[in-house]
Amino acid sequence: MPALATGEALQQMPFGPAVDASPQDEMRLDRAQFVVSYNRFRNAPNWVAWRLSASDLGSTGRTRDGFAPDPQLPDGVYRPLQGDYRGSGFDRGHLCPSAHRTRAPADNAATFSMSNILPQRHDMNAGPWEALEAWAVDRARQGWDVYHYAGGLWPAVCATDRSPGGNFVDASCPSIGRSEDPARRIAVPASTWKVIVLTPAGSGAAGLSHDAHVIAVDMPNDGSATPDWRRYQVTVDALEQRTGYNFLAGVDEALQRTLESRLERLP
Repeated sequence: MPALATGEALQQMPFGPAVDASPQDEMRLDRAQFVVSYNRFRNAPNWVAWRLSASDLGSTGRTRDGFAPDPQLPDGVYRPLQGDYRGSGFDRGHLCPSAHRTRAPADNAATFSMSNILPQRHDMNAGPWEALEAWAVDRARQGWDVYHYAGGLWPAVCATDRSPGGNFVDASCPSIGRSEDPARRIAVPASTWKVIVLTPAGSGAAGLSHDAHVIAVDMPNDGSATPDWRRYQVTVDALEQRTGYNFLAGVDEALQRTLESRLERLP
């Protein structure tokens, strides 16, 4: 079973981690700014979870240090480099965005860890993905805690859970990188998704009720994205079917059924 949320991780995901039936391709990296479920076989995050509150916002700009390998990845695990994206046709797409961590330089710099990055087509990354990031900032400033899960959905040929210990992807999986060795390449997702939960600031898991605002999106990573993020809304139930994850695993099942079946339209 994946590790449970404790300490700082609990602050980022009080409703529990995203859980699937195949944890052998998951490596948890907990930090103060966000939590990563890292896939060492795709050299990319399965998902990242974080809370955005008004207290996370300040005047810090984008870090000058740029994208960096993640020192938390253990020896023997490839640490992606920003150069792996050079000439690939893909942006280095944040999951926990720079704009959600502007309180202090160290917080902003953490978002540029390559374990928080997925290959994204520019029209999606700079279009509906970025628009939804800005929407969340507005909600935090209005007095909400905005909880996120975000990750990728890969084609079946990129599966990494086919053996008890996990497996690297092969040449049939779309990937980028400077090496031909699958162990040093980054698998490209077919789409990227988010689940967002809003609760009154400071209320944590206790603020989750049948009236809570919950939205989910699944955006294509194929160059076809259009600017309106609402076009890509789905129910949490539908996203769970597509990804195999249970996103609110720590929430009462009756409450899960209510929130996850609803397609909520928010301004």
